[in-house]
Amino acid sequence: MKTVYEILKTLESDNSRNFKLDVLRQHQDNEILKQVINLALNPFVQFYQRKIPDYVTVSDGHLELAQAFPSLSLLSSRTITGNAAITRLSGILASLNPDDAKVVERIIQKDLKCGVSTKTVNDVWSGLIPEYPCMLCSGYDDKLVSKIEFPAIIQKKEDGMRFNAIVKDGKVEFRSRNGKQIDLLGNLEKEFLDMAGNMDIVYDGELLIKKDGEVLDRHTGNGILNKATKGTITKQEAELVHAVVWDRIPYTFFIVGLCNVGYDVRYGLLCHDLSIVNTTRIQLTESSYVNSLEEAKEIFNEYLMQGYEGVVIKDKSSFWEDKRSKSQIKMKAGYAGDEAVKDCDLLCVGVQTGTGKYADMIGSLQCQSSDGIVTVSVGSGFNDADRKLPHEDYLDKIITVKYTGKIKNKQGKESLFLPVFVEIRNDKDVANSSEEI
Repeated sequence: MKTVYEILKTLESDNSRNFKLDVLRQHQDNEILKQVINLALNPFVQFYQRKIPDYVTVSDGHLELAQAFPSLSLLSSRTITGNAAITRLSGILASLNPDDAKVVERIIQKDLKCGVSTKTVNDVWSGLIPEYPCMLCSGYDDKLVSKIEFPAIIQKKEDGMRFNAIVKDGKVEFRSRNGKQIDLLGNLEKEFLDMAGNMDIVYDGELLIKKDGEVLDRHTGNGILNKATKGTITKQEAELVHAVVWDRIPYTFFIVGLCNVGYDVRYGLLCHDLSIVNTTRIQLTESSYVNSLEEAKEIFNEYLMQGYEGVVIKDKSSFWEDKRSKSQIKMKAGYAGDEAVKDCDLLCVGVQTGTGKYADMIGSLQCQSSDGIVTVSVGSGFNDADRKLPHEDYLDKIITVKYTGKIKNKQGKESLFLPVFVEIRNDKDVANSSEEI
């Protein structure tokens, strides 16, 4: 029987999602593999060790891979922290054979490094990886807008990385929208602790990168923030991180996925929390009340002319829910079907190697909507650094693509006109559906 490390290496060997599904199905009765995948991808399991300590293994390590899991739980529960945790991790790694030690490294780093996502895993083992709570906005729809009660709240749509600041038991964790840990090296922790006081609160918002008082463009800013999800951000870069917040959910309600308190009340409490903290690093999202859809459209057009992405209209009585809300609606360029440049998030299901000057680099990405109806090959928009990334950095990841419209390709299937790569969305696990595009 193949070892877990051999299975991971097999998964690395082919960039096809279907190949990876087949490999996982061949080993779906391997309980140790399931535990490894769960520890690595479960957003509710963190080990708080971003750097692998020095260690030396022996070829016949006396510890079996499964025997390492109880010791790892001491790190995830924070029973052991600080230098004691580093020492314990080094001891675990040194007690394993070299291949098993490499598997534990991937668990600690929360990255299997074989292009396998939560969606792929759950297609094989239904529900193995729990979903992280996240409320999403609905796309613009006349029927949904007609149900919004005015006056409503309208807010500028930010263009950074969605995040949660989770304040619990006097500590702060930063998570992306899919639950990945965001390591800001201590930046913003005190401010959020002060905001929450003695309460367990989850703050919802977006992280932006500011330099010399100006917000950096999304590609540059999210490139830095992606380092925070990988644990490679520098102290200087972390100090550039600012937060814009728009919601406040008690932790107990966040975990169960429903807070039946109206948005205007939650937002009022958020304003109060921020008012007691002396900081310019955390700001409220720009908000105002509108009495009609026509007023909302005027504000929307003003933001577009200023170069912003759009707005979100929120019913002031809307609850926080772990799903796509029908009471919070986003308006972006193209919301009414015009030919403005739009963007969407697609799943990368294949990677083609380039030719000529791009030989041995990324040539194009084969992407599709969550329902598989929209398929497109994306071959432009990459810079040299993007093209030099390993294939597994793209495969089975969510990719943001700009386009100017939906079309039918030569095979009669739905596709996109003039698709351009924007970025890898390490903070997302689910692509847009064809209906949302």
